[in-house]
Amino acid sequence: MKEASSNLLILVADDDDDARAIVAIGISALGYRVVEARDGLEAVDAFIEQRPAMAVLDMNMPGLTGSEVCTRIKGAEGGALVPVLMLTANETVQDKVSAFEGGVDDYLTKPFHLEELQARIKALLRVRDLNVRLAENNAELVAMQEKLVQHERQAVVSQLAGTAAHQLGQPLSAIMLNCHLLERLPATDERYQRALQAVKADAKRMAEMIERLRAVDAKKTEQYHGEERILNFENAPEGSTSAQKSSGLK
Repeated sequence: MKEASSNLLILVADDDDDARAIVAIGISALGYRVVEARDGLEAVDAFIEQRPAMAVLDMNMPGLTGSEVCTRIKGAEGGALVPVLMLTANETVQDKVSAFEGGVDDYLTKPFHLEELQARIKALLRVRDLNVRLAENNAELVAMQEKLVQHERQAVVSQLAGTAAHQLGQPLSAIMLNCHLLERLPATDERYQRALQAVKADAKRMAEMIERLRAVDAKKTEQYHGEERILNFENAPEGSTSAQKSSGLK
């Protein structure tokens, strides 16, 4: 835990050098690293450049107030998870309400006890750790859900392709054979007319199968070859008409 704590960086922003030094000493005693800023603009720059895990801000600073710095932090990418402790001499109820409404996570008035400051910092970082873990878990859950959706989509595509190959393969083969026969026979030949009718019938049959495929329930499958499954075509609604199987090859 000590090793993990030493990696955390905390921003301390205060235009009073003595106050800033005291806060920095208290934070360092907890095992955390410190980056200091003397005004609001420096604080924002330090946050953008170094991405601290937490910020301790004075309310009244040149350039930008502590509330304005807090707003910049919370609005930055990942800033919502960065706890902000406002450390100020302003102690009216309105000051506190305004700070909390602006996104501040905790509020401590000057003068303060160093032990209380340290306790509040540790408490805020515990909450941060929980929020970070929650965000990471949510991201993992979203990734798992997306992977599952992709897997299900791929399964449906594979099942649809297998079903189409299984159901349409026979009439398609018959059409190809009959087309080969049509190329060799004169139009006046009786076998030519039978082959032509067979092509029309098989084409109509394939069209009806395609319409039935549109209505197949993706949740109902049947075993095809080995572990490969295809969509259950038998329970799909029939087409408007049904063509008889026929062939021009006698």
